[in-house]
Amino acid sequence: MDFARIPRPAFAAGPRPPAPGPLVTRAAARRLRQAAAAADLLPDLPAPGEAVHALMTGFYDLGQVIAAVCRARPVGRLRVATLCYSRRNVAELVGLLDAGAVGAVTLLASDFFRGHNKDLDAWARGELAARPGCRVGAARTHCKVVCFDLGPADGLVFEGSANLRTNRNREQLTAIRDRPLHDWHAAWIDQLVTADAEGE
Repeated sequence: MDFARIPRPAFAAGPRPPAPGPLVTRAAARRLRQAAAAADLLPDLPAPGEAVHALMTGFYDLGQVIAAVCRARPVGRLRVATLCYSRRNVAELVGLLDAGAVGAVTLLASDFFRGHNKDLDAWARGELAARPGCRVGAARTHCKVVCFDLGPADGLVFEGSANLRTNRNREQLTAIRDRPLHDWHAAWIDQLVTADAEGE
């Protein structure tokens, strides 16, 4: 057999079938609409020294408003004090951490919630403990506060009625751009999380 007479194989690329478009389920589409509505709640952050009062409609949750702020500008440490939280909202916080939108998270919930949701609490602690600088604690608290560390002299605070979970209620939210207020809330949140870690 004369191998020199055999024509070379051709590997020319033929036409490729078109790639399928994204698969968006009804639940995913609804979540995207909720995220867009949450971002519209605060299209612009208040200027330093200013406060913005808003009403959440119940179509989206506090976690989505937090995510919209963190995606708009980097946050050094995010502190959240809430009566309760959902797995989805904690997963959203983890996503912000993994994307580099947030440097670290401190999550404080009520000890009542922890006592009645042991599996969720253990899962949240495990997820956040796997990321540097993150802390989770529980205390006798009913506070709903979010602190965004925006820099050495800049901070944003949410004070309101919403917890870190979905509900269909109207919730009030005040966004205050004030570093001293941020530091005041951050201090008591850190104190309660530390006391919980030390078993006090």
